[in-house]
Amino acid sequence: MEGCRICGGDFFPKPLLTYDGAPRAAQGFLNVEQLVNDAAVNLKIWQCTQCGTVQHNLSPVDYYREVIRSIAFSPEMRTYRLQQLGSWLQLYALNDANILEIGSGRGEYLELLKECGAKSVEGIEYSKVSCELATDKGLKVYKGYLDHTGTSIPPGTKYQGFVTFSFMEHWPNPNASLKALSNLMSDGAIGLVEVPNFDMILQKGLYSEFTIDHIFYFDKKSLTFMLEKNGYEVLSIDVVWYNYILSAVVRKRPPLQIKHFEAVQNRVASQLRAYIERFNPKSVVVWGAGHQALAVITIAKISENIRYIVDSAPFKQEKYTPASHILIKSPDYLLEDTPEAVIVMAAGFSAEVISTLRQRYGHIQELAILGEDELEILD
Repeated sequence: MEGCRICGGDFFPKPLLTYDGAPRAAQGFLNVEQLVNDAAVNLKIWQCTQCGTVQHNLSPVDYYREVIRSIAFSPEMRTYRLQQLGSWLQLYALNDANILEIGSGRGEYLELLKECGAKSVEGIEYSKVSCELATDKGLKVYKGYLDHTGTSIPPGTKYQGFVTFSFMEHWPNPNASLKALSNLMSDGAIGLVEVPNFDMILQKGLYSEFTIDHIFYFDKKSLTFMLEKNGYEVLSIDVVWYNYILSAVVRKRPPLQIKHFEAVQNRVASQLRAYIERFNPKSVVVWGAGHQALAVITIAKISENIRYIVDSAPFKQEKYTPASHILIKSPDYLLEDTPEAVIVMAAGFSAEVISTLRQRYGHIQELAILGEDELEILD
């Protein structure tokens, strides 16, 4: 891998850390016959010059798709998780939602979610053995991984919530995995994402935390960047569990709600047409050939009713507007051809234009200003 796995940027010329003779897999334990074929790797940790994410550029370990949890929950961890997950479910009204865990292992967290009151929890896990063990517990776990190999989740299935714990730092292509995850989520789905806290590793000089198993080392900024780049709003990031973990609550970014645009558009068009109808045909002039004015004229369908457009920019004068094909004249033309009314569509310069009209073109009696969302008729 030559560049950043997240943004494609270049690495700084020198690695942050070089670990010669590193184990080629943190979980690559050997029997005596395998020792002769064991080979170490030269692990280099790089930082992206563009997004700042810290990572290594070696191939992932063979088992990167599988979640390996070597210890059971301690009583303290269990108490913490029950409180954390229970609060998360309640705060975001997820008890009745369909929730998916990515990298569910043997179902340890699925059981906790159910204990906290989640009524519908499912998991994705690549390890066949782990899937079978979770299924034996009565849990629903699909075999698969969020990449081109896909999962056995039925097509069309949508979830309203998801969780993933200390797994994302193993993903060699997080952009593709997060896109695949997004396709499984409803708009506005809420997620709980946890990764090791690189800020603590950095502050305490924990050199032993670097391993080929962990491709990424996220701080708050780089984790936020990656998630937002891939369509998730980061609602909060907290440092938890004795500073070892970054815990982020995220939401799949929903499309903007812009129905009010149509209401404003219709109101302005109606006001413009009603105002223009007060005058003789083709006797109203517009002042302003900026992009807002051009858009309003075409959207409101009033181009046939406009005599000409006035604009003070010389490069626009004696030319025609795109789409509406209205001739643009110099302001001085108002002294030669007096319209019955002028509608000012000059955005932030409208007040200045009105002052100019009253001082220099006082013979024009009827003036109106198109504001942000309505037409104002001046006395």
